[in-house]
This record gives sequence, structure tokens and C-alpha cells, in this order.
Amino acid sequence: MQRNTLQIIENMKGKINPHYDMLVSDMDVIYTSGENIVDIISNAFKFGYAQGAKAQKKEDKRRAK
Repeated sequence: MQRNTLQIIENMKGKINPHYDMLVSDMDVIYTSGENIVDIISNAFKFGYAQGAKAQKKEDKRRAK
């Protein structure tokens, strides 16, 4: 099954907790530190993954209480 990348992105709009969203300053750092477009996209993914893992960890702690 092929996933619709743009639909997944569209579905996330308005659903990300602002504490874990990507700020313009984050985007600027990722953009200016990348050597090429693939590097930039990869770093953006890694940042998003780390933010998602942090959010999940906090949610797991909240549920454990």
C-alpha cells in the first residue's frame, strides 16, 4: 500500500501540540546547517521524530499516574 505523503501532512495540521511543533527558528537552523536538500529533509525528519518521542514519553508518564 502506498501512503499519500501530502495527505498525512495535511491531516496533521492543527493537531500538533505547540510545545512539540517546529518553530521558525528550528526551521532556520535546520535549513542553514544542511549541506544539501536531502540533508535538510533528513534533519527535519530526525527533529520531528525526536519531538514526537518526547511528547510520547510525557504522555506515557501522565497515563502512568
